[in-house]
This record gives sequence, C-alpha cells and structure tokens, in this order.
Amino acid sequence: MKKVVILGGGVGGVECAIHLRKYHFDVELVSDRDFLYIYPTSIWLPTGEAKLENVSIPLKDIAKAHGFKFAKGKVVKVDAEGFVFEDGRQVRDFDYLVVALGQSKLKQEGIEHTYSICSSPEETMKYKEKLWELLRKGSGRLAFGFGGNPKAKEAVRGGPVFELLFNVDTLLRRRGVRNNFDLAFFAPMPRPGERLGEKALKLMDYMFKKRNIKVYTGKRIVRFLPYGIELEDGTLIESNLTLFVSGGDGHPAIKEGNLPKTEAGFVRIDGHCKVEGLEKVYAIGDCANIEGPEWKAKQGHLTEAMARICARHMAYKEGLTTKEPETYHEHINILCLMDTGDGGALAYRSNSRALLLPMPLLGHWLKKAWGIYYGLSKLGKIPQIL
Repeated sequence: MKKVVILGGGVGGVECAIHLRKYHFDVELVSDRDFLYIYPTSIWLPTGEAKLENVSIPLKDIAKAHGFKFAKGKVVKVDAEGFVFEDGRQVRDFDYLVVALGQSKLKQEGIEHTYSICSSPEETMKYKEKLWELLRKGSGRLAFGFGGNPKAKEAVRGGPVFELLFNVDTLLRRRGVRNNFDLAFFAPMPRPGERLGEKALKLMDYMFKKRNIKVYTGKRIVRFLPYGIELEDGTLIESNLTLFVSGGDGHPAIKEGNLPKTEAGFVRIDGHCKVEGLEKVYAIGDCANIEGPEWKAKQGHLTEAMARICARHMAYKEGLTTKEPETYHEHINILCLMDTGDGGALAYRSNSRALLLPMPLLGHWLKKAWGIYYGLSKLGKIPQIL
C-alpha cells in the first residue's frame, strides 16, 4: 500500500485525504491546526449568528470517519525530497507528497491596525470583540476592504469582505442603530468584483447606494493607521475598526524550499496538479499557481476539484483505476453564493457565460443549509455530492 503524506488540513487537504482513502492509499494528514475551519460560514462569527464550534470540525473526527491518520505539527520548509517540521524533524519516508498549505498574505504598512476575516479564527474573534464594543457604545465608523497581488492577480479574496460588510449592515439595521454608524468599502482596484461580470458589478453598486455605504476604489493604499486608511491621493478614510484582507502571497514554507515556483511564491504545477519536473510531489489549492483565463480566481470548489484530480492521478499511475483523470483547467469557473444576512445572490462565471441570480431571503438560508451539508458530509454522515 503506497503511503501519501498531505501537508495542510484545510479544504484541499481534507478532500484529498478522503478521496485517496477511496483508492486505499495509506494516508497521513499533517496540519498545525487540529480542526478544519470552514471559512465560507465564518462570516457569521462577528455578527454572532454562528459560534466557533459551528464553523470548525475536529480533524481527528474526520480522520476516524474516513480511515486516514492525522498528525499535528507546523511545517516550516517543503522541498522536492520532503519537508521539515518547526522542531527540526525531517520527513522523507513517503511515496507521494501533497502540498496543500494554503497561502500567506502580503504585508502592508500599518497592517497591525486591521483585522482579517480570512486569517485565523482567533483574529476573527478579536474583530467580533471590537465590533461589539462599538455596538455597546452605540456609534462608530467601520471600514471594509481588500487588496490584491500584482504578481498573482487570482490571489484575491473579495467575496468574504463583501459578505461581512453586508451582514454587519443588516445587523445594525436590525438593532435600529444603522444611522449611528458610517460604513465604508475600499479597494485599490478600479472595479473590484469585475471577475463576476458586469451584472454583478451593477448589483454591487446598487447595494452600496441602497445601504448608504461609501465607496473608495481605484486608489493605492498608502498605509493603515489606528484611526483610518490613508490613500495615495491624500484621502483619509476615518475608521474606528478596519476589516482588511490582503492579497495572497506564497506560503513561507514553500518559499523556504526548492520546489519550482512563481515570482509570487506559488508552486508550479501541471494540469493534474503534479509539481513541474517532480514525479511524487503534488500541490493543490491556494499554494499552487493556476493557469487559465484572465478572470480566474482561487476558490474552495476549485480547490476540492484539484484535490480529487490529484488523488485520481495517483491512483491512475498506480493502476488502481482505469479512468484517466481530467485536468483542473476543466473546473475553472467562479461560483459564489454571496450572503447579505437577509438574503443573497448566486453568481457564476465561465468562459461562455456570466450569470447573477438575486435571492432575497432564500440566499441566506441556502448558505446556512450548505454549511450543515458540508459538515455532515466531511464527517461521513451523509453522502458527498460532487
């Protein structure tokens, strides 16, 4: 039985472990967290609509349900031969290695004065604490924004920022204090969200105006300050609490190693997620460089597709299946159910079409239902729909 080690206990790592076990590989998953954090539903942590236990699943429970091993540990270096733990231990004894470590974030001046919804659950809970301090005070200025990486334009996370912004707006309205708060959105891109198509941009503009949210776009962020955000034209966006998601950057453990990578630090892979020039190393999800149309984006459903393709390619190489795997390129699209706290909208983008379907009220509960399905399917309690 061939041994596969997976580095990373996120969406991609877990999906890959589950599918490798279906081909009867001996699988060990390594993660510095002992739980799978469900980022798409963590948007409800700051507003109090979800608790931490609702958006995290113990990895030991997932491992038990699917028959793979779990080991907790922080990886600080990955290379063509293996990887190194924080305590200096080196691991080389495996037949295949799957790198699913995710990405880091670009650091901007004054970033310590902001909070991210796409970082650790601890940081999200700190943001919640500050938000509710302002709610108890009864007034304040709230700013929400995201940035990109010019060296890897697909490494951007805008959706969660839009969702949290609209959810906070909904929360303030329900509490009857919305008029006491100034809400602002900012991004350096001239047209943030344009990957979703023109209809999505028009809807976003309509929602900003309808909800009285100030918009600052197309200006480079100079620095973050304790009291706001300074832009390149001298504009100061005053803020008592700033939520900001930086553009993605290569993971430090990958930058430290010798895997082939892009200038931004993302691992170069082929269509089957195999690292270029290496036969036993694969990379999936945010840590990998993806090729495709200009509007491409790294999303959870693409990461899961990459995980399944990676597992099937190994099985095909080992003669465990006769079905030749497709490439991840066939799964590049944008699929987003954007929640607003009181509804939502379903957006889809592919090479042939761009669709936007507003879902007042229903969208919110559909995303809630997806969260329940996701957790139960990962624990093997209900079938997984692919």
